[in-house]
Amino acid sequence: MFKKNRRLLAVILLGILGAVLLISTGCDIPTSSAQTMSDDETAPRSIQVRGNGEVSAQPDVATVRLGVQTEAENAEDALSQNNESMQSLITALENADIPTDDIQTQSVQLRPRYEEPEPNGGTREVSGYVASNIVEVRVEELDALGSILDTAVQAGGNRIEGIQFEVSNTEELQDQAREAAWEDARHKAEQLASLAGAELSAPLHVTESSDRPRPVVREEVAMERAAAAVPVRPGTQTLEVQVSVEWEIQ
Repeated sequence: MFKKNRRLLAVILLGILGAVLLISTGCDIPTSSAQTMSDDETAPRSIQVRGNGEVSAQPDVATVRLGVQTEAENAEDALSQNNESMQSLITALENADIPTDDIQTQSVQLRPRYEEPEPNGGTREVSGYVASNIVEVRVEELDALGSILDTAVQAGGNRIEGIQFEVSNTEELQDQAREAAWEDARHKAEQLASLAGAELSAPLHVTESSDRPRPVVREEVAMERAAAAVPVRPGTQTLEVQVSVEWEIQ
């Protein structure tokens, strides 16, 4: 019995000694494969290019700011005359097939008019009042724009503050410009890949930026020049789209 206990005690002591030696030698405990990365796991090879696409179109909508300005010795007469002239102008526009919803009041003003001050620096006296009423008119038939301006003048309009031209179907134009930008980017990437002795694979990243066409504004049109069939040239507008694409190459 005593000999068996001695053997058991010896086994325990050898186990403890082995553990102490393992710790003292600083042996590393193997980690799992999820905590390590093999040397051949690297980022994919890629080419990044920028493509540009442009589409030009002629504006098909115009917005005109026009109205009536009247003057009188007192404020009531100036405003009354202005209201009468403005109503005649609006009626003439409606008779020219401009929908009521396309005529919108922009400003109504009534201000005093002063005499020129005396050379010796005297006070300025009120000599009358000036009333003005400006409306914004949307015209979708540009071929009729010149005659509409002439109609406004004949109806009593004596102020045209400007004309703004726009392209209405910008979404369709943007689609066309985007397709052109993509083809430009792909052409550049294919050429670069060929020069590098590689082939394009799947796109990794795609970003887009675009410049929508800004309205073209014509300066104030002098009323004395607004004769029959006022000549109007809307010109063209350009929409631009840029795409940045990163392709994986093999």
